[in-house]
Amino acid sequence: MNKVKFLVATLLGVLFVACSEEENLSQTGKTGFLVSLAEDVKVESRSTPEEIGKPVASQFNLKITNQATGSELYNDSYTNQLIPASAGMYEIEATYGDNPVLALDAPYYKGTAEADLADGESKTVQVNCKVANALASVEFDNSGTNTFESQFVSYGVRVSVNTSVTTLTNDGKSAYYRAGSMPVFTFVGTLRKGGGVKEVPLGDSNLSSPSTFAAGKHCRITLKLSDAAPGLRVEISKVEVDSVTINETIPLEWLPKPKVTAEGFTDNTLFMYETETPTAKFNFNLSSALQELKFTLNLADETYQSLNKTYTLSELSEEDRTALTNAGVVLPVIGSKEASLDFTGLAAKLTGSTTGDVLSNVITLDEVKANNRVLEGEQVYTIQTSAPDFELIVYPGNTWTKQFTANTQIIHGNADVIRKGMTFEYSTDGIIWTPAADSLITELIPGTTYQIQGKFGKHISKIVDVKTYEVLTIPNSTLDDGYDTTYPKDDNPLYSFIGDWIDTRNELTCHSDGVNAFYVSKSSTLPINDNGSTVAHMMVIGWGAGNSCAFGNKTGSVIGNISSGIVCVGDYDASSDVINAKEAYIRPTSLTFTYKASPYNGDEYLVEVVLLNITDGVETIIGEGILQSGNTVNDYSTQSIDINYDDSALELPISHVKVLFKAGTKEDRDHLEDKFRDASLLDGYVNAYIIGSQFWLDSFQFNYDK
Repeated sequence: MNKVKFLVATLLGVLFVACSEEENLSQTGKTGFLVSLAEDVKVESRSTPEEIGKPVASQFNLKITNQATGSELYNDSYTNQLIPASAGMYEIEATYGDNPVLALDAPYYKGTAEADLADGESKTVQVNCKVANALASVEFDNSGTNTFESQFVSYGVRVSVNTSVTTLTNDGKSAYYRAGSMPVFTFVGTLRKGGGVKEVPLGDSNLSSPSTFAAGKHCRITLKLSDAAPGLRVEISKVEVDSVTINETIPLEWLPKPKVTAEGFTDNTLFMYETETPTAKFNFNLSSALQELKFTLNLADETYQSLNKTYTLSELSEEDRTALTNAGVVLPVIGSKEASLDFTGLAAKLTGSTTGDVLSNVITLDEVKANNRVLEGEQVYTIQTSAPDFELIVYPGNTWTKQFTANTQIIHGNADVIRKGMTFEYSTDGIIWTPAADSLITELIPGTTYQIQGKFGKHISKIVDVKTYEVLTIPNSTLDDGYDTTYPKDDNPLYSFIGDWIDTRNELTCHSDGVNAFYVSKSSTLPINDNGSTVAHMMVIGWGAGNSCAFGNKTGSVIGNISSGIVCVGDYDASSDVINAKEAYIRPTSLTFTYKASPYNGDEYLVEVVLLNITDGVETIIGEGILQSGNTVNDYSTQSIDINYDDSALELPISHVKVLFKAGTKEDRDHLEDKFRDASLLDGYVNAYIIGSQFWLDSFQFNYDK
């Protein structure tokens, strides 16, 4: 219900009466009714004062009836023209609204008066109007622990008058119904937990009393929510019934002086960042058509300072109108009742300062005129504009050896607009800058530090340093640089490949503990000459001492452990049987290797490459490529494994690398042959050994495709 706090001293007033039959009216002394409406001005002439106008009266219907004959002298909307009348007793009735059976915010006003008009006489007759229908409103008490908001997705009170139905929510509107009606009230709410609709009929002594629903009565119902097993209980907290006046129900559009509602402004100020598109609009609440508008612009934005001056809408030149329109200002039309001055288009074009200052673009409404009334006092509004706030981030996960991608982080501003308009440039010295086609910077030098910056319009981001990943060829990855040989036991050599990057598991399988016995200490990885070069021959091998078995039908066979031979990039630790990754700043796209394989009894060989971030002892896998297969490869073949990188670890750089080639993954007795290799009675079986799966690695390399 709209409430306006101002005095309506005479809502419909001042009837002038002078008597004479219409056909006998003289040219100098016409007799009849002249009706005018004023706030607090008494009309003493036959013309409507120009100051007052007719906006409020035009909302009413005026009916004048001759009581003696029952004929209607006048039945129409307000007019400021003379209504001729003859002598007699008249009833004057003024009404507003349709007196609906039931509707939201639909007041109905009515007032009557009698006037006895004699020949040659004039009288002043005042008609006082009152609210002639009844209304009800509802307040929901959400002050307790158990609130309507917490229990219901939506809720309201359904009001029914016969077959007419409407619903009151918490939006402040009231239900209006004809005086004398007996409305029925029902709470209706949709529960949050489990859904379902809860309906509660509302009953109270006041709600069954006819006096509650008499003309001009306002029934205010307050509901609360109480705990009640097994569920919720909706209760009437109180019902208040009082009289309502026109002052409390008169619509806002009846205000005689124009008002302004500023959309997008808070305390007359709109703060925005360049690229944002806020609403900046002045809606004029008029009770009649717009007569005049004057406004002044004082814009700090250099692009639009040419617009800075005062504009009078009725005198606006075509040049000024075009300039304002091109700038994005939508002007109202004189003579329109639905009028607004819209700066939304201009606000979207305003830019911020490159120095970090806030620019103040001032709009002053000097005059808004309608109904011959002027908006009281000038109103000043300010659109404060700041530069868009953005920065570049180059994640390690978006960096490669020959390219990287710059991500734009939008802190303040329209992200879509900024990203669409961003340009990029990069440099190696911070002096010479090369423009980039987009945020993906390509054709770069591996292992090089670059600076990158982003530009949007006249705004430039902070410079970001980024280093491309290095291209690393693992030393001795062809295995052709040779190997070192040591003898931890007699006639049982331990082989390690030269280069400090490639290690084996031989420390474990060819240990120095215990006595020298057949197949006790055999290297699980041997360098051999094959395929025209040095090849690492890996085997799943049985080794150790202390356990008896019947392999090879040799009494006293001693095999304590079964392990697969490996070749790895990393440092192998025999005490923990762990491969420690090598420090490397690389980001390869794939691993290529040349090999052949002979898995035994369903065993599978394994090739794995892992790129890691190791920080404070915490290992995080950044990228990984795996091949695990039981296929036999009789002839040397070359194969590649793609390395897949984890997008969830974009912010972590790669610091270490680990590569593993493994002859078999099933290290148990079922995957060892039941026979000796190189067993000879002549040498006392000193070189005898038992193996399972085999894998031959000729060479390997990382690939850096981007």
